[in-house]
Amino acid sequence: MVLATHQIRINEYTITVGLGELVVTREPKATLACFGLGSCICLCAYDPILKVSGMVHIVLPQSKNGLNERSATKYADVAVPVLFEEMEKCGGTRSNFRIKVAGGAKMIKSFEKNDPFDMGNRNFDMVRTLLTQQKLRISGSDTGGNQGRSVWMMADTGKVLVRKAGEETREI
Repeated sequence: MVLATHQIRINEYTITVGLGELVVTREPKATLACFGLGSCICLCAYDPILKVSGMVHIVLPQSKNGLNERSATKYADVAVPVLFEEMEKCGGTRSNFRIKVAGGAKMIKSFEKNDPFDMGNRNFDMVRTLLTQQKLRISGSDTGGNQGRSVWMMADTGKVLVRKAGEETREI
């Protein structure tokens, strides 16, 4: 299942998840990839029992028109429930989902404590709130800071790797 305007494959099994795109797969050889995250959030979900993997690239915290909006999955309030619904359509069970989150950097330096332009923090706060409402907890994360990062998810294991700019790749 792909809710994407385009689908870039780096090789036969690597699927790039672009801005506002969502991908769900049961292909065990697939690697889902999200490159160049700044303030955006990459939300990864995996059902280890039924081997369903999903990734969404969230750009903004809240939509104005819900699913009626063009590229609605770029908004956290739409993307989070749609990701879980699509995973369930592929056979996943919500109570099995393992959730990992990366991104949400503060890319514009500001000295304000509650900076209204800190989109990374606003995105992460919205995702965390939505996950709490769904009674799901985050089992691994790499969020905040001021560095961009890229994320890879192995569909066969749910393993999520993150590489920040100038750093080594690590598992979350």
